[in-house]
Amino acid sequence: YYLCSMKTIITTLLTLITLTTYSQVIDYDSFDNNLIDSLVFVEINSYRSEIDNPELVYSKNLHSGLSKYITGVLVKQQSAGHPDGQEVLNKISDKVSKEINSKFSDKVLTYTIDRYAEVSLKTSKKPEKFTTYQELAVYLVTLWKNSPGHNLIIQSWASIGDGVIGVASGSIQIGDYDWGGRTYVGIYASFQINYNYIR
Repeated sequence: YYLCSMKTIITTLLTLITLTTYSQVIDYDSFDNNLIDSLVFVEINSYRSEIDNPELVYSKNLHSGLSKYITGVLVKQQSAGHPDGQEVLNKISDKVSKEINSKFSDKVLTYTIDRYAEVSLKTSKKPEKFTTYQELAVYLVTLWKNSPGHNLIIQSWASIGDGVIGVASGSIQIGDYDWGGRTYVGIYASFQINYNYIR
């Protein structure tokens, strides 16, 4: 009886923590980058799972070394382009490979992490569309889903072949969005996926 009660209490607490995280209202003066980054990652994996594509594998080193850099450039440029991240990736490639290999006891990545596919976007604060981090995550991923080229990458990149693995991460940051002589709160996002195999 005691164990059963403890199990119920723990399950209830975990559910409450999850619900609280999902319903956390966005504070643009203290924007929680780590929370939105993780929610977007989960949302993309959920989308891939709908058609039985393999879930992407998160890399902390890819996140801190490449994704944050790329989105940071987008913020400075106020763009939704694809700045060159090859030099940055080359510097962290070995660290990312070691990190991913450490997740598997008897397998290693087949190829060097030396390239990636990417989606990016810029939008602005839209209280009528999203007020919580979870709503923002859904909104951003939906924008990518509604664009055929972006949709192909987030849904199907790194999904074919024996031992296929997608090493991925993304970064969402806020910054200025100048338009029509006014400055708005801009939201900039990028998401990178390395197509690889683990054998």
